Amino acid sequence: MKTPVPPTPEEIERLCQLATVGAGLAATALGQLLESHVHARAPRVCDVDAAVDPDEWCTGILFEAEEDLTGFVAIVMPEVARDRAAELMIGIADPAVELAESALRELGNILASQTVSAIADTLDATILLSVPTLALRDAGMVLRSLICQRGAQLRIETELCAPDGSLVALLVFAPDPEKASDSPA
Repeated sequence: MKTPVPPTPEEIERLCQLATVGAGLAATALGQLLESHVHARAPRVCDVDAAVDPDEWCTGILFEAEEDLTGFVAIVMPEVARDRAAELMIGIADPAVELAESALRELGNILASQTVSAIADTLDATILLSVPTLALRDAGMVLRSLICQRGAQLRIETELCAPDGSLVALLVFAPDPEKASDSPA
């Protein structure tokens, strides 16, 4: 089995630029859904072995990305933001679990689609998303496990924040190693 070549600093910079473009659209969409302004902070590159704090990031909506750029896309949220998003999307306080799960999957579909559409448009490429996987507990550990299974060497995280600076969601992109160096420029 061939050992993947780590991405160069230039490739990492390009992936961060793509993450910024995608996160901008995701932040706008999330702000509309939450009826509040949401902004994206600058992306940061993390080692895939670095832990995602399970206490802070309990819920995750996770997708595999395929076609011209492959990897993993995820939206992870703290409990408070998860509950608020589900309530706003459904229109009632304390919705039934099944309704909340459906609303969170749809939220993930919207944000991930905005993200990959922006990246695909920038690259003039095709990127398809899988059906979402919803992790209501321990999303950080689930995300780390799934990313490692794909062999990713890094993940790019972008915090989506409310006007007061509180974290609303974390947008994560972990490109597959063989595609990280082959991605269109």
